[in-house]
Amino acid sequence: MLDKTRFLGPVAPAVCPCTETDELDWPALERNFERLAASGVTGLYINGGTGDAANLTQEERLAVAEYMVPRLKAAGKLAIVHVGQTTQREAVALARQAAELGADAIASIPPKKDWPQIAEYYRALASAGLPVIVYYIPGVTGMTAGMAQLRTLLDIPGVEGIKMSDWNIFLMHSVCREYPEKVVYSGFDEMFVPGLLYGADGCIGTWMNLVPDLYAKVYARVRDGKADSVRAAMDEFNDFLAVGWDYGILDAFEELMRAKGYAQRCFRRPSAWNPGKLPKAALDDMLARLSHLETLAAEL
Repeated sequence: MLDKTRFLGPVAPAVCPCTETDELDWPALERNFERLAASGVTGLYINGGTGDAANLTQEERLAVAEYMVPRLKAAGKLAIVHVGQTTQREAVALARQAAELGADAIASIPPKKDWPQIAEYYRALASAGLPVIVYYIPGVTGMTAGMAQLRTLLDIPGVEGIKMSDWNIFLMHSVCREYPEKVVYSGFDEMFVPGLLYGADGCIGTWMNLVPDLYAKVYARVRDGKADSVRAAMDEFNDFLAVGWDYGILDAFEELMRAKGYAQRCFRRPSAWNPGKLPKAALDDMLARLSHLETLAAEL
C-alpha cells in the first residue's frame, strides 16, 4: 500500500517558461525550479498543464523531467511527473523514464476514449512500476464522471490517487470517503481550503508558482485544525483570483509571472495573451494584492 505521508500537502505544478520564439527558456526554468524547491511546498508536479506540456516535444518533456526529478529527490521533495500524451506509446515511454529517474509517482489526464479503453490506458501506465495518479479534469477532456466511472480507474492495481480539477466538491468528498487509502488532490486554486475541509490530501494549483509559501502555511494551519485562522488570508486570495478572472485567469497569471521576472512567457503560441494585455491599472492592482499576500504568508 502507498505511503500517503510523502504525498500530503501542496504540490506546485512548475511552469516551463519559453522565450518569445517559443523555445524552452532553460535559465528561467532553472530559476523557477530553485525558487519553488526552496519553498515550503511538498514537491513539484512536472510537465503538467501549467507546464504547457501539450506544447512541448517528447524530447523536451524528457529533458525537463531529467533535470527536475533528481534534484527534487536530492532536496527531499516529492516528484510527480505528468505523462499524458497523444499516444499511449509515448505516455508509457515518459512513465518509464520517470521510473528510471526515481520519481515518486506519475499522473495523466485520460485519453478521449470510452471508459474500457481509458482503463486499459491506465493499466499500461501502471506497468511502468510507479504509483499512478488519475487526472480528472472534465473542463479539458469534456468527460464528466460519477463515482461509477471513477471506480473503474481507482480500482486498477497501481492507481494510487487522483487529482480532481472540478467544482464538484461532493464528488471529491465521495472519493475521499470511499478510498481513504488513495491520495486525493484538488486541482483548482479556488478549491484549496474547501478541498482540504472535504478530505483532500493537498492541492496542485497553478497559482502556487507565485505564492508557494502561502499554500504551505495555509495547509499546515488547516491540517492542524486551525482553518479559522487562515480565513482572512484566503478571502483576500480569492478576491485576488476574482480580479484575475475578470481579465482571463491564465492571461492574468502569465502577466504576473512576467512582471515578477519569473518568465517571459508561460504558454506557447497560439496564445490569447500578449504582454500588456491587462490594463496597467489592473496589473498594478494585482501586483499590490500579490505583495500583500506574500506579506500575509510571511506572517502566518
